Amino acid sequence: MCQTRALKDAYKPTPYPKTKGNFLKQSKTKLGIASACALVSLASAAHAGGAADFKMNGSQITSSNVDINASQTYSLNYNGGSNSCTDVEWYVRQEGKTNWENFDHNGSATLDKIHRSGSHELKMTTTGYDGRYFFNLFGCDHRGQNDARTVNLNIATPGYTQTQNPIMLVPGVMAWDDIFGMEYFYRIGDEIEKNSDFQVKDVSLAAWQNTEDRGADLANKILDFLIINDDKFFEEDSEMKVNLIAHSHGSTTSRMAVNILSKAFQDFDNKKVASVTTMAGPHYGTPSADGAIWAVENWDNYGKFLEKYVIDALIGDLAGTITALLSGHIDEYPEQDISSVLTGFTQKGMARFNSCYPSAGVPSGGKYFIEAPLEGNTPYIDFPEIIDGKISFDDCQNYSTTATGGFQRADTFSVNNIDIDLAETPNEAFGANTGDGLYNTPVYGNGLGTPLDANHPDAIRYFSFTGSAEWNTRFGLNIFEGKNPAELADVFLLVMSSLFPVVGERTEKDHLWTWLGDTGEDLLYGDAVARDVGYTKASDAFIPVESTPFGQHIATYQGWNHVDEMNALFGLVGQGSADPVEVYREHVNRLQLSGL
Repeated sequence: MCQTRALKDAYKPTPYPKTKGNFLKQSKTKLGIASACALVSLASAAHAGGAADFKMNGSQITSSNVDINASQTYSLNYNGGSNSCTDVEWYVRQEGKTNWENFDHNGSATLDKIHRSGSHELKMTTTGYDGRYFFNLFGCDHRGQNDARTVNLNIATPGYTQTQNPIMLVPGVMAWDDIFGMEYFYRIGDEIEKNSDFQVKDVSLAAWQNTEDRGADLANKILDFLIINDDKFFEEDSEMKVNLIAHSHGSTTSRMAVNILSKAFQDFDNKKVASVTTMAGPHYGTPSADGAIWAVENWDNYGKFLEKYVIDALIGDLAGTITALLSGHIDEYPEQDISSVLTGFTQKGMARFNSCYPSAGVPSGGKYFIEAPLEGNTPYIDFPEIIDGKISFDDCQNYSTTATGGFQRADTFSVNNIDIDLAETPNEAFGANTGDGLYNTPVYGNGLGTPLDANHPDAIRYFSFTGSAEWNTRFGLNIFEGKNPAELADVFLLVMSSLFPVVGERTEKDHLWTWLGDTGEDLLYGDAVARDVGYTKASDAFIPVESTPFGQHIATYQGWNHVDEMNALFGLVGQGSADPVEVYREHVNRLQLSGL
């Protein structure tokens, strides 16, 4: 206003005053306007500021390079003058990114956690003088300067669980991602995400499904996940992969998915999987499956009853369908196929799987305990003839991509003259005799059975760990008595472990009553019947410890049963046992330190 009036006065011709009074009156008016303008301008100039000065966590930032810690928030405060008249914007750009993220619009802001190491950028912009017309009476003076300041934020060490590639958690049997707030891997994904900018994906799969088709489903989900999270997925220089951490049946499911992806992307440098970690993976099977199949084969009508009403109807269809319903995936998995899972975990099933879909992570030297049924009974599982220590399979499954990009069954293929060693007793099988030299060193492969060097572009790294625990909770007179009173998951594993003594004992149908009596005694008193027959070695109450090594075997955690291994049942593990959440976090940090 003052500038406009002054210009008008400067260029407007002034008529010669006719009287002395008019001249004096006009002079007083001009003098008043000039004085007002001078005062207003003085007031604005006196309060002018707007410089891009700010503090971080209370300390003035004077350098263009600031060292900060990963996974920590920082308070930011503009202090170039009074905040009342300066518009402040905050931006951050992480190393490798092209776009700035505008994360706040106030003089005081919070810089969220940055988990990756590197040199990141923080920018603050200010608009307008930090003052008001006439000593704050007539609003802000925004005619002034626009300031911007950029500071490099240097992080030397990344967040504890910040990996190069994102994590996918792959469930085993009775799989789900989340049921009423209880994840299959309870709290594990959430805790990993606290120090990582990647989303941890809890995968949902069919509760009971054959391993090949389940692996194809997982391969589809891996690609879906990468399409969402990798901006360069459809470009030749795409580098993002996934780290798979799998439990139980998820372990062989992951091996199958890697096999499918390695074939599908054989002409590309990126095979989409950086590592596979298996927890309690049945790489050489489990006596629970062989014991169940023996009962079905040889316990006459009792066995048929167990198959139809207990295994298929109760454990398979009912429990599997309820799991799919409660987890919100009933449309995706309307049918359950527990028989395929059970036969796949037997010695015959794993001999076929390891022959059709070999992996450099599976230790060599393992033997298989394969026994014929009692005379007059038909084998439940067909098995090729072994000739001179060699075996061949002609029903291995290939998968091809559909028009929409998913994987579906294609033709079958054969593998011929595969070496196989047979064990004379159960304790010589299920992963025994594989030695321990392979377990303590890094192991890499191409997903198709060929070992590779660490620097090979197709290299996938393999890890494993497991638990070891006995049935030990008393569910009779006092549910909280026993060696590990918090081990409430025991009851779900009682049937699994009760089948260990059946293997190799060649029992007939009347053994059903002995089996029921021993199982009931376990349930009532919490002290397992002595495992002096059948398979007697250590396990997690479902998978033998010796069956689980895959690649570099990290550890066997005492006191963990098969459910504790994914921190299930709301984290109720045995007393004195390692915290599963911390074990998983430590392993993800191991992946980080390995460049994965």
